[in-house]
Amino acid sequence: MTTVSSVATTTSAATSSSSALTLDMNQFLQILVTQLKTQNPLEPTDVTDFTNQLVGYAQLGAQTETNDSLSALSSSLTAMLTSGGADYIGKTAEIDSTDAPVQGGSASWTYTVGSDAASTALVVTNQDGEVVWSGTGETASGQHAFSLDQSDLTGVEDGDVLTLTSVSSDADGVGTVNAVTAFAQIDAVTFDSGTTAYQAGDAVISADDILKLYASA
Repeated sequence: MTTVSSVATTTSAATSSSSALTLDMNQFLQILVTQLKTQNPLEPTDVTDFTNQLVGYAQLGAQTETNDSLSALSSSLTAMLTSGGADYIGKTAEIDSTDAPVQGGSASWTYTVGSDAASTALVVTNQDGEVVWSGTGETASGQHAFSLDQSDLTGVEDGDVLTLTSVSSDADGVGTVNAVTAFAQIDAVTFDSGTTAYQAGDAVISADDILKLYASA
């Protein structure tokens, strides 16, 4: 199910603080009025004390206004980030990672062979580091697409993250680790401590790792 989640800790904290300060000001005013009504006419409240109390009241008011402003600002920022991040949901991202989530019954990557090789080995591991598939790949230089069907894998569920390692070797047996990118369909966007991240199955993707976006078929 497609979801958008937002961490709005700042908003809730500011709102709660504002409510508490509003209560404090009301209590302050009640105490002040009671004090003025019950003071001894022969010994009225000291001017300095009264002034200090009024200063405290003014500070409470200013703090409440500040918290209200922070609450409004945080709400606006969260709404703006949610709106922008929501544009990614449902699209397929090519990411700078060897990790691809199993979605729709398959997981997909590309690997790039730097120069013509004698052989290319492909190894796929699960989130526990266990090998779930191994085989041979293309040896010609260039970028190659690679996909695995979930039905060909044992113990792998939808949403699991699989890691592809690709190594090409020359005629002398010298191996080179190939560059790999992965594909994932974004199904959620999250905000945590001011950082935007994207969810695809069990994979959490940094915005910096997204290389391209494609409209899903």
